[in-house]
Amino acid sequence: MLSGVDDLLGQGPVLRPIFEAARSDRLHHCYLFEGPPSVGKHTAAVRLAMAAACTERSAVLPCGQCPTCIQMSKGLHPDLIEVGPDPKKKTPLISRAQSREVVRQVGLRSYNARWRTFVIDPADLLRPEAANALLKTLEEPPSGTGFVLVTARASSLLPTILSRAQRVRFRPVPHADLVTWLEGRGVDQAERVARLAQGSPGRALALAKDGLASVDELRAQVLDVLAGGVVGIVPYAEKLVRGDRARWHKRVQALLDVLEGLVRDAALVGAGQTGGLLNADRESLVQAWADALWPRGVQALQQAIADARDQLHLNVNGRLLIETLLSRFAAALGRARRVA
Repeated sequence: MLSGVDDLLGQGPVLRPIFEAARSDRLHHCYLFEGPPSVGKHTAAVRLAMAAACTERSAVLPCGQCPTCIQMSKGLHPDLIEVGPDPKKKTPLISRAQSREVVRQVGLRSYNARWRTFVIDPADLLRPEAANALLKTLEEPPSGTGFVLVTARASSLLPTILSRAQRVRFRPVPHADLVTWLEGRGVDQAERVARLAQGSPGRALALAKDGLASVDELRAQVLDVLAGGVVGIVPYAEKLVRGDRARWHKRVQALLDVLEGLVRDAALVGAGQTGGLLNADRESLVQAWADALWPRGVQALQQAIADARDQLHLNVNGRLLIETLLSRFAAALGRARRVA
């Protein structure tokens, strides 16, 4: 059974003071765990709930062995309440009805834990009316009750939410540490997986599971589409967003990761750096992109990708989003998009 924070790769320094506060019953009533996706924020939130409620009070908190720790780690304890996107809504969001239910539960007595924790993840999906419904509760929860808000997009939260939370910033895991961690788990091509994951253990494991061949295939597809210009973009966008939203959402995220990696490499080469490229096997392509984009084009396409990520969280037309984004890439790259 997991315990402590040492296994939360790269996050120990920022988390240890908070877990010590749990030991001495000095936890803040509301934390905001913010940082890149898949670096362990949600795992840390659950682990903090376990530490605050742990019955053993051992040298390492949480102990991971007491009934409370075991039940919370399995998501079975009634004093750990996790709030995510409303399953009744087609668009991913946390609704006002969910916030009202949280307020109702906060007003009830806890079950049997020393500390009751509400984890809201991802907090950036809180609709404004849902966030406003929580303000008073976040500011003054009952004794023995706390909140952990989890987000990769803190800038999208209302200032009134941010002002009520103690912000805890998670960082990407250093490359060398991530490589060692992956090698310890027997992951093939750990060096490349770590580079592509860009400091995210969760993303690294997903890449290792799905195989790097799928990443290379997606990159080849989008490069072929860009090489063909506008003619190929429309049918590709239509194909990419077929099926239910949950499935095409993942495909679009993977596409954005590929494009982001290529633009990142172009920025590095444009700035005179040649080490640490995510697409080192396509050196001539990266050089062509750098020549075409550096510096203003890089900045424009980086912003276009960021905007696309933000729009994915809204009820947007996925086909139009991809068409617009790839058209911007094709226009910015010019002849460079045809480099093999």
